[in-house]
Amino acid sequence: MLTKYARLLCSFVQAFWILWVHFPSLDRDEKLTEIQNWSQRTLRIMGVNVRLNAGLEHTSPNNTPQLLVANHVSWLDVLVIQSLQPSVFVAKKEVRAWPVVGAIAQACEVVFVDRGSPSSARQMVEDVTDALTRGYRVAGFPEGTSSEGHEVRLFHANLFEAAIDRGVEVQPIALRYINATTGAHCQVAAFVGEIGFVASLHKVMCAPSITVSLHIGAPLSPQGHSRRTLAHLSHRSVSTQLNAL
Repeated sequence: MLTKYARLLCSFVQAFWILWVHFPSLDRDEKLTEIQNWSQRTLRIMGVNVRLNAGLEHTSPNNTPQLLVANHVSWLDVLVIQSLQPSVFVAKKEVRAWPVVGAIAQACEVVFVDRGSPSSARQMVEDVTDALTRGYRVAGFPEGTSSEGHEVRLFHANLFEAAIDRGVEVQPIALRYINATTGAHCQVAAFVGEIGFVASLHKVMCAPSITVSLHIGAPLSPQGHSRRTLAHLSHRSVSTQLNAL
């Protein structure tokens, strides 16, 4: 276990070096590749295996602006998605204060939002629109909170306004954490209740292994939709995919 934690610490040190020393000399695509590679290495260190169940044909090149939306189970969700489709993420403001992770998130241009503040929500839409305009893929969790992963809660519509403003496709993604041996639902990584980030990290590190089954759905066009109807379609897509995993 100590060796596992030592390797994770080295990974975080490497992240700081990449973000504050290496990033200034890289172009956008090179930055995204570095984020993707680091996420893949960090998941391996923590013993998290990503199993792409279906949908690889729906993935787009890194230089294609797109809004990715997924059900939300764990803080691991971010690394899982980054390992496959590196993106600018939308996260709750509390993440900014997490040890180490908060600093990394800020350096990765994470868009922070106070979900209880209408003005913060409006600023989030503007920031996401700006990232899409600059050609980035943006990812978020429209449920607004994490769950045990059995079902998908209703999607908040604010995030989808940016996709409509920029005319970019929405790509729904479903994630389910499972026991690699039995295929049964696994709740070790679920970031729910009163558990804090450090305690959750320890649970993940103590687990022998964690498997994430992931399904990438067909992209949805925003044309002719309001943010609410687009949110509804995305929710239905993610729910259908989750039930198939």
